Parts: sequence; structure tokens; C-alpha cells
Amino acid sequence: MVMDKRAPSQAVDRVPAAFNQVPFLDYTMDHADIMDGCATLIGMVFPEWSLKDVVFTHQTHGLTKYVVVKCVWGTETILIRTYGKGTDALIDRNQEMMNFVILSRSGLSPKVHGRFHNGFIYGYVDGIPFSASDLKHDEKYPLIARHMARWHKVDASDIIEPTSQLFKTYYEWLDSIPEKFTNPSLDATVRSFITIDRLRKELENLEAELSKVDSPVVFCHGDVNPMNIIYDGESGKIDFIDYEYGFYRPRGFDLGNHFCEHTGFDCEWELYPNPEFQRKFLREYLEAYDSSKPVTEGDVTRACAEANKFSLASNLGWGIWGLVQAELSDLEFDYPGYSKMRFDEYFRRKKAYLAM
Repeated sequence: MVMDKRAPSQAVDRVPAAFNQVPFLDYTMDHADIMDGCATLIGMVFPEWSLKDVVFTHQTHGLTKYVVVKCVWGTETILIRTYGKGTDALIDRNQEMMNFVILSRSGLSPKVHGRFHNGFIYGYVDGIPFSASDLKHDEKYPLIARHMARWHKVDASDIIEPTSQLFKTYYEWLDSIPEKFTNPSLDATVRSFITIDRLRKELENLEAELSKVDSPVVFCHGDVNPMNIIYDGESGKIDFIDYEYGFYRPRGFDLGNHFCEHTGFDCEWELYPNPEFQRKFLREYLEAYDSSKPVTEGDVTRACAEANKFSLASNLGWGIWGLVQAELSDLEFDYPGYSKMRFDEYFRRKKAYLAM
């Protein structure tokens, strides 16, 4: 997804040390005057830039509740992101900033030049986003698998505790769903297909089932969808962007969630990778994750089961997320309809996938 979601902050005692690496600017962006605000921030961080020559362009894409402005001065390009109304209910800003620190030192993200009260300034990743068809392209899907493996080998244990936050996050999202939605029609719609009590029981049951799966806890991106994969045609390399949901999870989540992302915002489940593609993708991933030993057919089979089981967590989690957004968001998107599609797929696949 390219929409607002939240991960909990971790290792509170270590947050200040990580934050000290990123200069703080005592400034609050006025959403009614974004461009002037960006010019002010540029003057604070890059005083050598000639503001009259800076080109400002809105870069926001997808169903986000933050605004990104691209700022170009000669050969220099940076991005300024400012958060919108209600995003703090689903995104932890401390975690996001720590992720930049973690990833930039591993060469997996651009540098953060500064943070302000409701946003931050960071480097630009050159290239173009993947399309949905790129996800299965013979020359491109291996790039995703290998890059994901590289992410999963990141050691962030000096900044955040290397323990899974997956279900902790889901319970926090669940607690953010209102007992009664402000819009009566929305309230009736949601209650026609799900209840909070049912979701809590499903979370508890799924957490218990997935605890039985041998899935290493690694530093995951958590949102590897086409718009978050940037391809540089000249170098033939990719980068992942949008790190606000990066934290430790079982690796099966990143794998299964990526398979779900093949279906897009419209949840076209016929696009979910078939077993043949899954095996090709996962073999590429496993070979990159641990090149010290050969990957067997059994290894690939076990990885397929792992990914599909955790795809259930993807469907259940983003369905819950959609209900939070249904109350908070002012964007024109059918969040309850989206949630229902994710829940329906979860219930449809649960028995078969857990039996793998």
C-alpha cells in the first residue's frame, strides 16, 4: 500500500541518540502555504541555494495523507515531506526517523538533511516507480527478491530491539477503530460485514498459528508495492522508498505482503502470484539471503508455505487499517470496501494456507 499505516516506536532510550544524527529545525509547515514553507526550509538547510532558481514540484502519489514536494536546484535534488491531518494515529514518526538512520548507514536510503515539527527533508532517489506488470517481469522480479533479501540482512539491534512488532501494531490499529463511526451510513456498512470483537478473536488466533511458523525475525520494509519500488533504467538497479513502516517482523510477512501487493488497490486476486512464480521469486530471495549454501527444492517449498501463511496477516492487518482510515481520512477512497475485500480474502484462504 501507499497509504498511511503505523508502526510502534521501540527502544525509547535509544531514540535520542538516533535523532541527534538528524538536525532539528524549529519550524512547523503551514499546509495552506506549502510552497512558501518549502522555500523557508530550503533557506534554513541549504543557505547556499539561490531560491529564485529552485524548482518546486508536488510529488505526492497514491492515497497518502502527507505531501511531498520535490525541490531542484541545478544538479541538486531533495524532497520535503509534511504530514497531514490524522496521520499520527497510524504512523509513528519516531520509528520513521530511526528507520532513515538505520537504512542510510546501510546504503538503503538517502540521507535525511533535517526534521521539523511536522515533517522532514531528505534525499531524492532517482528513477521511476514500478508498474504492476513489472512485478512479474522476468528481468525485474529477481531485483525485488534480491533487494528484499538485502533489507532482511540489516542489523538495527543497536537502535531498536530486534523483536517482532507485527501483532503489537495490529492490536494498536484495532484499538484505534471507533466503537461507533461518526458517519451513520459508514457505521452501518462496516457492521454489516465485521465487528471489532470478531477481528480481535481472529488476530489472537492468527497470532497463535503464525507463532508456529519458522520465519526468522528480520528488519522488514513492510510495504513493498509497485509505487515503493524505484527503478533506475541506466544502472538496472532498484531501491525501495517510503520507510515509515519498516521494523522487525517475521520475514514471511514481507514476502507474503509483497505477493498481496501484486493485486493492487482493487484487490484483483487473480493477480496473486501462482505457485510457479512464487517458487521462482522465493528461490531468488533465498539464494540472495544466504549464499553460503545451496537452496534446495525443500527450502523453496517451506518458503512458499511461510509466505502464504503470512499473507493472511497482510490481509487481516490492512483490513483493520482500512477501518481506521475510514474514520480519519478525508481522501476520496472506499476504505470500508477495501477492508471488506481484504477480510473476504483472509477468510477465503485461511484454512488452506494454514494447512500448508
